[in-house]
Amino acid sequence: MVTRDRKRAADELVARRESSRDDALARLEATAATPSFIRPTAPLGAVASSYLDALLARDRRRAVRTIRDAVDAGAPIKDIYAHVLEPCQHELGRRWQLRQLSIAGEHYCTAITQMILSQLYPLVVSADRSGRRLVATAVDGNLHEIGARFVADYFEMAGWDTFYLGASTPAEHLIQEVVQRRADVLAISAALDDQLASVRQVVTAARRDDRCRDVIVLVGGQPFCMVDDLWRQVGADGSAPNAERAVHTAEQLLAARSA
Repeated sequence: MVTRDRKRAADELVARRESSRDDALARLEATAATPSFIRPTAPLGAVASSYLDALLARDRRRAVRTIRDAVDAGAPIKDIYAHVLEPCQHELGRRWQLRQLSIAGEHYCTAITQMILSQLYPLVVSADRSGRRLVATAVDGNLHEIGARFVADYFEMAGWDTFYLGASTPAEHLIQEVVQRRADVLAISAALDDQLASVRQVVTAARRDDRCRDVIVLVGGQPFCMVDDLWRQVGADGSAPNAERAVHTAEQLLAARSA
């Protein structure tokens, strides 16, 4: 009986490993079929191409100079986010998934973009305030925080007061922050499929807390871009494929709720 149970357990383990391998191969094939996020004909496409080239060459000074030159030439900060920084981050992720970029390389390039975001921040804050509040973070287990940072900065440009919590915030501390900051919207980011359980945990905790009953919960990140209605499955109020759309989605949901 013991031998039979061990064999059954071993068979189940092998089946899970094969399933995980098949899923990984399927994701890799889907990524390979995805075209580059950098298109020279897109708005600021030449700037995006130059910036990506500087990142891949590990040339921090050239990367910074590329963005500064675009700002000095009059490119709106919102357009630099939307057409240069965000698509370059997506392209880095695509190349990492295709094993064309190492983990160390991706981390280095992302660190440069984070530094540039900090330099641009004084130009991000809008003088006109909407009176709305956002709490944004990468979910517990997600160390790729830059997507949540993009979202927070876009809400700032729209006049919101934002509280960006960075990477891997545990659910209980996140809910406390939402309550203390009297947030209208909670935005949480997941980079990988295995972080969805943490996303669901945060959403469930928010739904169970009466103090959060009026809070709009938005989710985003690669898993939610791959599956259209995944945000429904984790219990959120909505999702968006990028930071700019996240602002529109939040404002639409709040308007519908108050109607």
